[in-house]
Amino acid sequence: MKRRRDPIEAMPRRRNRRWEKRHGKDKAVYRGVNPNLALEVKTLAADLLVPVGEVARRLIEHALDCYARGDFDLHPRPHPRRLHMTLLPIGNDPGPSRIKRPEARWRVITTWRRFPQELKGELSALAGEEGLNVPIGELVSALLDFGLQEYREGRLRLTPASHELPLPPSREGAQ
Repeated sequence: MKRRRDPIEAMPRRRNRRWEKRHGKDKAVYRGVNPNLALEVKTLAADLLVPVGEVARRLIEHALDCYARGDFDLHPRPHPRRLHMTLLPIGNDPGPSRIKRPEARWRVITTWRRFPQELKGELSALAGEEGLNVPIGELVSALLDFGLQEYREGRLRLTPASHELPLPPSREGAQ
């Protein structure tokens, strides 16, 4: 016997999007970030029990600090088959072939929350025409790769800040 659906259940529900509207400026959306690096950042965030955006932000900030000090070099070079500069290694590019290639990196969209507006502006300026003139996804991938390498080698420490909740009043004091 078929169960009758309640008319209230059948009505489409509208989501309340107030939170997204208020925090939209804190969201970073990048196209072309290496999905393996994004997954590694997500795994690291899960191990540390912190939001993924905070780990990505810290890795990118560390890489940018090292770049500013001269400890990390970004050398863009012309892409041989396209009209833009690239940070990716070109030597191992197999070139055109009949083998079906995996989905292009530029189609992968990575989103992080809790990203400060100043950092997004700094990344845009560095990737833009006045800076390195590279796709922003390649820049973010290079910075994440460097930050993760620094973390693996122990030169970058990621320690989550403890958010301790106040203890409830003890029952012993009430007696």
